Order: sequence, then structure tokens, then C-alpha cells
Amino acid sequence: MDLFNLLLIVHLGAFALGVTTTIAAPIVMARAGRAPADARGLFMEIGSRLRLNARIAVATLIVTGIAMMYVRYGGFAGQSPWFHVKMTFVVVIVLVLLAGIFLKPGKIPQPVLTWATRIAMVGAVISAVMAFN
Repeated sequence: MDLFNLLLIVHLGAFALGVTTTIAAPIVMARAGRAPADARGLFMEIGSRLRLNARIAVATLIVTGIAMMYVRYGGFAGQSPWFHVKMTFVVVIVLVLLAGIFLKPGKIPQPVLTWATRIAMVGAVISAVMAFN
């Protein structure tokens, strides 16, 4: 197995982690608000771990994505417009992640952040398929 394929496997694993976290975290946090007091702490702990998973996934995606570009293409020069569309969706995902870290809770409604991330993930996948065949 060459380095590119190893990076691709890690990249796809991180994407899978990010997608599952994006689906699970809002469900867990919604349940936390309605949970009995003795169970609320557990839900909040799970939600915190899911947020950590999302951050690790995004960081891994960025590192492996950059590494794959250099291993296969020698950098970013000469990429198709679809690649730039993909990177726009990646920027949206990173901005949502940063908003979740640095903004006070409730500043941007959670459903807006959730749906922005989900739409950006789907857009990133579609544009990646178009960019890299």
C-alpha cells in the first residue's frame, strides 16, 4: 500500500467520523434537554465527546487532505473548478466548527449550524467526486 492510499483511508475514516458525529450530536443534545436530572449529565458528557470527535475529524481531514494533494499532485496548483467548490464547502465546515467553539451558545441557533454542516458535507462529497473522479 502506498502513502497516498494510506492517507486516503485515514481521510475517509475521518470523514465517516465527522458525518456520524454530525448526525448523532444534535440528537443526543436534544435528548439531554428533556432528560431527567440524574441522566442529563450523562447526555451532556456524550455530547462533549461527540464535539471532540468532530474537532478531531476536521483536523484529520485537513491534515490528510493537504498531505494527499502534495503526495499525488505536488501541491494545489492546476486543480479544477470543482476542487475550489469542494474547498469552499470545507471552509464552511471549518467556520461552523469555529463558531461552535468561540461563540456563546445560542448566538447562532443550533439547527442552523447543524444544517450548514450537513449541507456542506454533502456538497464536499459531490464536488470531490467531480474533482477527482
